[in-house]
Amino acid sequence: MAETAFCVRLPNGIRLVGQPIPWSHTVAVGVWLDVGTKDEADDEAGLAHFVEHMLFKGTHRHTGRQIARLIDALGGNLDAFTEKELTCFHMRLLPEHVRRGLVLVRELLTEPLFRPKDIEVEKGVVLAEIQSAEDTPEDLVSEVFFETLWNGHPLSRPILGTKDSVARFHRAMLLRFLQEHYTPHRTVIAVAGAIEETAIYETVAEVFGDWRRDGGVAPPLPSPTAAPRLRTVSRPTEHFYFTVGVPSVPITDPAYYPIALLDIIVGGGASSRLFLEVRERRGLAYSIASFAAAFKQGGFFAISGSCAPKDAARVFQVTRSELRRLLSDGLRNGEMERAKTQLKLSLVMAQESVTGTMTRLGRQMHYFGHLVPIDEVLRRVEQVTADEVLAVAQTLFLQHRFAAAFVGPVTEQDGERLWSILNGE
Repeated sequence: MAETAFCVRLPNGIRLVGQPIPWSHTVAVGVWLDVGTKDEADDEAGLAHFVEHMLFKGTHRHTGRQIARLIDALGGNLDAFTEKELTCFHMRLLPEHVRRGLVLVRELLTEPLFRPKDIEVEKGVVLAEIQSAEDTPEDLVSEVFFETLWNGHPLSRPILGTKDSVARFHRAMLLRFLQEHYTPHRTVIAVAGAIEETAIYETVAEVFGDWRRDGGVAPPLPSPTAAPRLRTVSRPTEHFYFTVGVPSVPITDPAYYPIALLDIIVGGGASSRLFLEVRERRGLAYSIASFAAAFKQGGFFAISGSCAPKDAARVFQVTRSELRRLLSDGLRNGEMERAKTQLKLSLVMAQESVTGTMTRLGRQMHYFGHLVPIDEVLRRVEQVTADEVLAVAQTLFLQHRFAAAFVGPVTEQDGERLWSILNGE
């Protein structure tokens, strides 16, 4: 899979990465900023997400309504999202609209009004979003797990913030956060599709080249310290919801790919061990899956699902038994090959998407500081051995006790009992 990706740095510090895709008739653009929940102070939970929302509410040139019309005039495909470590403004455009799209994003990033009345209106929107997450057990148990595993670390904070923190936001806070964190040196512009390297560089340099704002690269975040904590949230739900996990490695660690394959084997598909044993053979859970999360400074391996409250103890007994069987008996015939095929297919499918290619370029620059060709990624996956997968499994499951978050019709005492079963105590 020959690639023609390129990476150049503008004089003001912005990094431009791109990949022409000959068959594409559109362009995917992502303006990625190295700013997220990780950059918030203790009393600023949710501020990164709130600033991202507010950038669409009006600038010195256009009202929020006019911005919405400008987005529709470009095809209606300009949006943004905030993560723990990143904020991204992304577009899918016709080639002739790329400059106009970049001009609009530049305006949003550098000329926001942050009118107090708009801030108050948006507080209501975000507070409703927080309430919706609290009313959704699957979302709530995920947030509680982050807080439980990495208690006090910036990565443990909910992206939306809390009701108390959002209620305290004001214009000066937003302006300070923008000035401090939205800077050229923290910005990567990723493009893919119907582009030509020289032309897109000239366009980006014309639109963003004179952007000046003090501030260098983001300071490194201290690694999170995980601990085997438990938090039980009692709710009158029909199901019992759980997320349990152990600390893992950062995305740059060589063990990342063995852990990704372990994830598929343990709970990543219809033929995974937990899905077959817990759901298909025993009918104990409505849903069960594993997932491996990796950030710049840390990661975790988790198992999540939901079941009838009466079956929770049995679910954890079977889960514990399956993990022990994996460690004692090793991989089964065909497991490694199936896992590699699934992982490689997902990687290649993303590469065949214009937006997927743009996303890969932007994330690679954030995580690694350079581009990693898809052929190199596939080679690393293929080189992983069964011994390496078992070695990371032993590290994860023998050297750590599970942290756990439970949501459902259970008491704290019930939670303690289930947690003990999970940890084999």
